[in-house]
Amino acid sequence: MKYILCLFLLPFWAQAQTTPRTLPPPAAAPAPLGPPGSLLTLNQALQTGLSQSLLVQTGSLEIERQRALARTGYDVPRTVLDYQVGQISGPLRDQSFNVIQQTALPGVYGAQRRLLEGQVLTTEQRVRQQRRELAFRIRSGYYELLLSYRRAALLRRQDSLYQRAARAARIRYQTGETNRLEQVSAEARRLELQNRLATLRTEQQVQQQQLAVLLNQPGLALIDTTTTPVLVLTAADTAGLSAGSNPTLALLEQEVEVSRRQTRVEQLRRLPDVRLGYFNQTINKEAGFHVAQAGVAVPLLGGVQKGRIQAARIGEQAAEAQLRYATTQLGGQLAGLRRQLQRARASLTYYEQTALPQARLILDTAEKSFRAGDIEYVEYVVNTEPAWQIRAAYLDQVSHYNELALQLLALTGADAR
Repeated sequence: MKYILCLFLLPFWAQAQTTPRTLPPPAAAPAPLGPPGSLLTLNQALQTGLSQSLLVQTGSLEIERQRALARTGYDVPRTVLDYQVGQISGPLRDQSFNVIQQTALPGVYGAQRRLLEGQVLTTEQRVRQQRRELAFRIRSGYYELLLSYRRAALLRRQDSLYQRAARAARIRYQTGETNRLEQVSAEARRLELQNRLATLRTEQQVQQQQLAVLLNQPGLALIDTTTTPVLVLTAADTAGLSAGSNPTLALLEQEVEVSRRQTRVEQLRRLPDVRLGYFNQTINKEAGFHVAQAGVAVPLLGGVQKGRIQAARIGEQAAEAQLRYATTQLGGQLAGLRRQLQRARASLTYYEQTALPQARLILDTAEKSFRAGDIEYVEYVVNTEPAWQIRAAYLDQVSHYNELALQLLALTGADAR
């Protein structure tokens, strides 16, 4: 009889051992993202994007086109060859052969060649600026995707803890130790976290696609998620503003130089052209009559070229004014970025040294209290919510810091290779 009674009471005894005061063991850690060996580091992403981007390839072709045009600086006018036959100097049939060549002075062609070479340098600086902008977008997309993985990991961690708490609440409800409100609240919290996680996964896929487009690669970009999400700046990255570090200033300085060369070309074009000729003809069928000719070609209306010179000088002044304006504007932007970056760095330090340890302490204390049965599920959720908010706010602060650091890199950082 005792044996039968023990068998009858065994299910209730086993259910009591999984008391609602004890949380189930933690869930297994999620599998690594993406196949090993195929994950892009930031340097690999930059190298891939800058070498495969169609925008950069188009810029390289434009440089080659400008270099080809630079060889046209010494563009001498065509040689005129005239041949005549007939009654030129008498009743008999005679012939004449004329060669005429008009050319500008050598200094004009030298100035034109230097102008075209300056335009090559302008194109190179413009391509450099495009590469800097592309590197900025790749870095920005990479770090945003990296932070997206961190946010997903945070939600999975939160979901794991709340799932365990929800199971405990469900068991407590089934054993009659609590009302249905706790069990319903736990289930609603779990479903809300799963919905947020699904939304975040969709956003990750969009970010992966956008990064792949920047890299000119098919499919989704897979990155190394073990990389630190905080962008690290070196002393060289925060150096002063100069044309060597900022492609915008370098481009504007080159445009000033090109405008000066354009003014010089227009000034030299006021000089007369040199005209050379050679004539050979027969007179009454008697050969040996030839003449050499030399002269100059001058414009009858000099006001037209004066207008071109004046326009070139105005363009030179406009380029110089634009350079001064950009230098002032970028200098002010750099000063503001440094102040904001200093404040953002101090905020990160606060989170890393104070807020995050406090959040960890809150979670550990709340979980221990819930396991011991000192607090109910609703109280457990209320007590742990500030810790999750702190961790989410930290990731938001990292995103803000990275955005400022990327802008600073775009102004003073070295060119990506």
